[in-house]
Amino acid sequence: MGPDHLAVYLSNSCNLACSYCYVSVNQGPPVSLSLDALKRSVDYFLDKVDGPGKKITFLGGEPMLNWRLFQDIASYARERGGPGLVLQTFTNGTLMSAERQEFLDRHEIHTTISLDGRKSSNDKLRVYFREKDKSVFDDVIAKIKDLPKDNLGVSLVFTHQTIDDFLGNVDYFYKMGFWRITFNPELYDVWPEEKLDIMRAQLKGLTRYYKLILEKGMRPFQIQILFAVMENMRKNKEGLKWWHDCHNVVLGPEGKFYACDKPLSLEIGKAPGQFVGDAASGMDWGKRRGIYDEAIEYIEKKGWGKDEVFCPMGIYEFAKEAKKDPEPMLNNFHKVADVFAEGLMDLVTQLEGHPVFQDIYVNTRVV
Repeated sequence: MGPDHLAVYLSNSCNLACSYCYVSVNQGPPVSLSLDALKRSVDYFLDKVDGPGKKITFLGGEPMLNWRLFQDIASYARERGGPGLVLQTFTNGTLMSAERQEFLDRHEIHTTISLDGRKSSNDKLRVYFREKDKSVFDDVIAKIKDLPKDNLGVSLVFTHQTIDDFLGNVDYFYKMGFWRITFNPELYDVWPEEKLDIMRAQLKGLTRYYKLILEKGMRPFQIQILFAVMENMRKNKEGLKWWHDCHNVVLGPEGKFYACDKPLSLEIGKAPGQFVGDAASGMDWGKRRGIYDEAIEYIEKKGWGKDEVFCPMGIYEFAKEAKKDPEPMLNNFHKVADVFAEGLMDLVTQLEGHPVFQDIYVNTRVV
């Protein structure tokens, strides 16, 4: 199966400076894709890249900083791809409005707001780039509280500093009316063992909480990360090394295709080993394959790679480009990712027989 997802990083500029952001924003000179480069890349992806059920995601920096460019390329992608093409964007929410939501809804662009929970969790790590004393949480909630939530999702990142409040934060978003909620741990974070134990307990609580929602006949929220978890669990049972390839085509803000998005943590131009083409000439598929094969060889020689639920290649690729030893970073990745995966796999195992769970995660197309 070929790649099915074009991840477009529109610029390296953001009005926030979140401490854990894996994209190198506001570092070095500002860089932004031109509309011509964007159209070329969308055309190349739709016409030349094999893969079913294609999807395009617009990212940043903050993708809404250049709203006119966003509108132009989103409109073009919808026209070129038709109604079968999934379009989505992730935004920090500070620039949302009713007018912008109307545009997103009209073009069927699934929109996810990045918020880490209630004010005490969110504002701990998500801060403005230039106005550190302003509350990001207060500003975003004011912008989105009255917006319809049918096309809005929310995504939270939790770290060892905020994991204690994870379940309460999920419950807060559910009661706000979000029915798409996703979350991830900060995998570069060094987690103390006692905080990993808290993650285990919080995920067990999530399973009980979700089960209670189903038992009460309430409308459950859709946990986006479960689609990937369930698919990778299935492939692992079939003995498929799903992570040996990547379903993403990654376009950086300077118009270069990258083999992996994780080296975008480095300042633009500082990860040349990951360049595998550009918007003008297309993808060098041979070089892309070679980069993956090198990472696979290293990871499997170290004894990792069996029954992975989350892809480890990005950690290796970042370490290589940053000239760091990948082994301790991969050790930390597996320590954190394995706890997260075990909690989600337990949720799936306990709840997958429920008919409503089946409707949401088996009979629904992945967004």
